[in-house]
Amino acid sequence: MQIALGQAVAVLSLTAALFTVSCEQHTNSERSESIEVYVDLDEKEPVDVASVNVVGGLHQLYVKSNVAFTASWEDGETTPWATVVDDTAVDPKTGYRIVTLDVKRRHNTLAYYTRRTGTLILRANNENLYFSKYVQVHQGSLARISSDFAWITYASTDPRIEDGVILANWSTPLKDRGYRSTPNLHDGQAHLYGKKGYLQLGDAEGHGADVISPYTSDFRYDSLLMVSFRAVAHTDYKTGAKDGNKFTVEVTGGGVIADFMESGNVTSIELEAPNFDPQSENFPNDMWDGSNFLVFVVGTEANPLTVNTTITIKSGSLDTPTSTPNRLYVDNFYVRRVIEGEEPYFEENGGSGLDKILGVEPEEVVE
Repeated sequence: MQIALGQAVAVLSLTAALFTVSCEQHTNSERSESIEVYVDLDEKEPVDVASVNVVGGLHQLYVKSNVAFTASWEDGETTPWATVVDDTAVDPKTGYRIVTLDVKRRHNTLAYYTRRTGTLILRANNENLYFSKYVQVHQGSLARISSDFAWITYASTDPRIEDGVILANWSTPLKDRGYRSTPNLHDGQAHLYGKKGYLQLGDAEGHGADVISPYTSDFRYDSLLMVSFRAVAHTDYKTGAKDGNKFTVEVTGGGVIADFMESGNVTSIELEAPNFDPQSENFPNDMWDGSNFLVFVVGTEANPLTVNTTITIKSGSLDTPTSTPNRLYVDNFYVRRVIEGEEPYFEENGGSGLDKILGVEPEEVVE
């Protein structure tokens, strides 16, 4: 009995000792190992989230660590959109390791900015440490409103054929998408038409038209928006006569055009669309070439973005028909929020206007 009691005491002592060790190694306890990631050498605070540009190419992150590590990449795509090409270089001034990512262009054929995310994994080489650092890496931005208008299945894709369906005759499910248009003062009709996969503003009789974006309550959380879309003006197939190509983009319900923020409460900007070439051998497949636009809307203290903020694209006159038509075709309409720490699209594009970021064809596209 005494032996059994002694054995029990020994077992209890061993269990207590193991419990103590286990607590000392608990993952919530402070560790001596450290891996810190910085987006550039001037940053004072390490990050858990980083952003890379949509054009792609080589992108570097800087790592301060007291353990040897190996970098790897994971994302949810069949073919990863980024890879680690080097994690051995060292910055001579700071001693930080340099991790270099080779990032793919966000999209090879479309000016498509919607965010995708991957993970950079920095894992300690000593497997007994069970120690890793995970950094989320974003490319692109979150969309508040998005439409490629694939849900419009009326008529044909060819703009030379005048078969667009006027907004008043759209089905209820299509109207419920939330896109609206202002009635023309001349005849009380909104001359917004649905073509297969895109919108037509205005008609051959010279009526102008606009399209107004749907409402979203999410705008109240934003301070800077990037509106991206394609816009191309009509050219007559038989005569070669070009429609007027000037159009305006206006923000209402809160917010101003970022380009004129310091000039006051400017809420609209005038732009010029290219006229398509109906004689092109590839028409209408190439009708959208060179037609990508970016417009930046900012909320100010005096005029913040709100749940009532909408974006309007307008072509031609809404009063009386003009002698020269102003038919404008619009597609791929997106409104994306831009937050601090993400790609500075406004500066990169030189302000609002033609898209000079993804709207420009890369010199060489690698699949």
